[in-house]
Amino acid sequence: MSRFACSPWAVAPVNAAMISAVLDYADIHRDLGGGRTLRRISHERAAKADIFLLLGRDAERVTDIGLVWNDREDQIVRVTDDAELRDSRLTAWEEAFDLFETEETDEMAEPMRLCA
Repeated sequence: MSRFACSPWAVAPVNAAMISAVLDYADIHRDLGGGRTLRRISHERAAKADIFLLLGRDAERVTDIGLVWNDREDQIVRVTDDAELRDSRLTAWEEAFDLFETEETDEMAEPMRLCA
């Protein structure tokens, strides 16, 4: 790999600080039934100073994490990570609106551009 090549973008793994932040500061609570609740942190809550000071660069990443909490046992049942869903949505959007693709038949053609 060349030193000028871009390194692939990697998602930070879920760590204990992120899970603790979701437990303490979750503002989205969805009842799943059976005494279970899905807890998440919204983008608006993650933009607050206390979350940013607690997590630093992982403040935006914590919005991808969801915890299924058992209210009867007071314990975490499952940790879900939606980072892959965010990446796949971006990829689908880029494929649908690829504005700089040339026609395969004409190799010397100038790339098509969006004109307003």
